[in-house]
Amino acid sequence: MNLRARKWRLAIIIALAVLAGYVAWRTQTPKEQPCVPGREEVKDASGKVVEIQTRTCFD
Repeated sequence: MNLRARKWRLAIIIALAVLAGYVAWRTQTPKEQPCVPGREEVKDASGKVVEIQTRTCFD
């Protein structure tokens, strides 16, 4: 086997491994949760409503 051909094959394999590692790293990031409009009531220890939080989503 020619030494030059062996170097090219090794370079191609290393480049593919680096590309596969990069793709795996970029696809493992968690997806952002979609916005869910609604109303949430915050209660204290006695069960009394202290605060009402509303969420409006703009797409």
